[in-house]
Amino acid sequence: MADRLMTTPPQFTLSRLSRELYRGFLHRAKSRNFAFVRFRDFAPGGGPLPERYIALRHDIDFAPVHSLEMAELEHAAGVASTYFVLVDGQFYDPLHADVVRQLRGIRSLGHEIGLHFAVSSAVCDDIGEEVAFRMRVLEAIVGARVHSFSQHDPVNAGFVEVALPPGHHPCVDVSEVIRHHRLTYVSDSAMMWRRHTFDTALDEGRNLCLLAHPHSWLHPQDDYVAMIREFEAEQVGRVTGRFDAFVDALTSYYTRRLTEGV
Repeated sequence: MADRLMTTPPQFTLSRLSRELYRGFLHRAKSRNFAFVRFRDFAPGGGPLPERYIALRHDIDFAPVHSLEMAELEHAAGVASTYFVLVDGQFYDPLHADVVRQLRGIRSLGHEIGLHFAVSSAVCDDIGEEVAFRMRVLEAIVGARVHSFSQHDPVNAGFVEVALPPGHHPCVDVSEVIRHHRLTYVSDSAMMWRRHTFDTALDEGRNLCLLAHPHSWLHPQDDYVAMIREFEAEQVGRVTGRFDAFVDALTSYYTRRLTEGV
């Protein structure tokens, strides 16, 4: 069995991200007269868009607690954004009580909750039906209608076109918004910038779509792989704890079965 990768290989240079850098970026963007919009603002009936704007997006790939922290940071800065949630349970349980409270807390601060979906997790042959199904699940979790969706890990999975079922309420596909409105797209994916950073994108003279992963900015670990391994260990610990609690309760369960006839 090959050794498990525990830290980022040294040939890859990652960017240092932090709460202070993110707060400073929001201040600089506002000082240059960028307005912040949510993706539901692009839906039919969303009203006119500002002349100069940033569509600020967050994919909740890991540790939703950091997303709530970022939502609070943005709310304090007078910024609203869109948080995209995975409901497939690969890296966190969207139905866990703490996560439900965190997602509802994000929404209560005025942010939008959208669906993040992975093609590899689909249970329906029709991807439009799949997205509609997952949106219904997410709507039940957050207690509100979902108006936008984005694809998880399109670099590896490849982009897919989504046609929602007839009669579905109006929704926007993030990738289509970027193309249709000719937005400059910048992502901090895996803590590695591509052509631009958020700050250099401000100089492009175009409207922007910026993707910030909250865990990358707010978790103290600078090494991306090491950070993901920490999330893994936390999840393993939670699962082990739940199974241990169940097994530990079996003695009492069996005793009651024998003594009380229940």
